[in-house]
Amino acid sequence: MARRLIALRAHGLDELRGGAHKLRELVVVESVRYIDDSGSTFMDATLLAIANLGKPLVWITDATMVTSWGAHVPEFLKEHVDATVIYGAIEEERLRSADATVGNIYSAGDLRTAVFAARELAVEGGNVLFSPACPAENGFANHAERAAEFKRAVKDL
Repeated sequence: MARRLIALRAHGLDELRGGAHKLRELVVVESVRYIDDSGSTFMDATLLAIANLGKPLVWITDATMVTSWGAHVPEFLKEHVDATVIYGAIEEERLRSADATVGNIYSAGDLRTAVFAARELAVEGGNVLFSPACPAENGFANHAERAAEFKRAVKDL
C-alpha cells in the first residue's frame, strides 16, 4: 500500500512539473518579481514552486499552513526562502515556534497587508511568491477570489 501511495504522489508531482499548475508573473516592481501561484492548494506544489524559483525569495502563505508543516518543511524553508509572510489568524505561540524553527517569519492579518510586508522584505532581483499551499480560507470563497485579492494588492504597490 505504501509503495502505491508513493507512486501516486510521484505521479502527481510529475504532472505539476509539466502541466496545468503554472506560476504567473504579474509584474516587476523596483526589480522584484511578483508571482501568483494562488492555485496551489497543497504543500508539495508550493515546495516545488519555491525550489524552481530559487533565492532571493519571500513567500506569502496562509496561516493555516504553519500547523501542517511536517518535519522536512522547516529545513527546506531555511535553505530556499529568505522570509515568509503568513496572512490570517495564527496563535502567537505557533508563530514564535515557527520563527524559532525556520527564522524570518512575519505575520499579517490579511493578504493585502502581507503583500505590502513582502515588498519591504524583498531585495532587488528577488521574487515574491504568493503560494498559499491550501484550499481557499481566511475569508476567501475560492482560489479565484484569493488570486484577485493578491493581484489588487500588487497593483497598488
